[in-house]
Amino acid sequence: MVVAATLVGGCSGGEGQEQKRAFSAADAKRIASARPATPGWPPWPQDPIGTSAPDGSEVGNKWKDDDKLANLVAQVWGSVAKAHEWMPDFNAFSRKWGEQTGFITRDEAIDGLGDEAWVLWVGGSGTQVTYHWRRGNLVLEAHVHCYGDCPSDVDAATRAWVDAIDEEPGMLAPDGS
Repeated sequence: MVVAATLVGGCSGGEGQEQKRAFSAADAKRIASARPATPGWPPWPQDPIGTSAPDGSEVGNKWKDDDKLANLVAQVWGSVAKAHEWMPDFNAFSRKWGEQTGFITRDEAIDGLGDEAWVLWVGGSGTQVTYHWRRGNLVLEAHVHCYGDCPSDVDAATRAWVDAIDEEPGMLAPDGS
């Protein structure tokens, strides 16, 4: 999905508060295993259908059934600054993908999630919602594509999963602490 070679290995952070937010490849693997949690929807498969770990600094999992697909990617960058620099390019990549697979109905920065966050809604062959957010040197993507029989509010369901990842005690703490 993303050219893993662009990621910078390691986990050095910036100064002060940012230094406390240095995530590792092990953190990315743990975080990317957070199974979709979409209240009011039929349950998601227990196990992901695929895991990607091209170089250890990016890990992703997918869950899929006859009606829906969820994808969660965690990328560890060598510094907070590099992770921040990547966000606009990551958003642009998803925007292009959205334009190729449907029509964009929402594309904007959002507040209340991580150090910076963005959401994309795409209509067309079903409804797709993608969230990108950053915590320190960690960049996350949670994507839900409903192409079958799903409750109407795909964004609310996706945001519930995103919030569960972001708010679970220890989930977004480096080394799970």
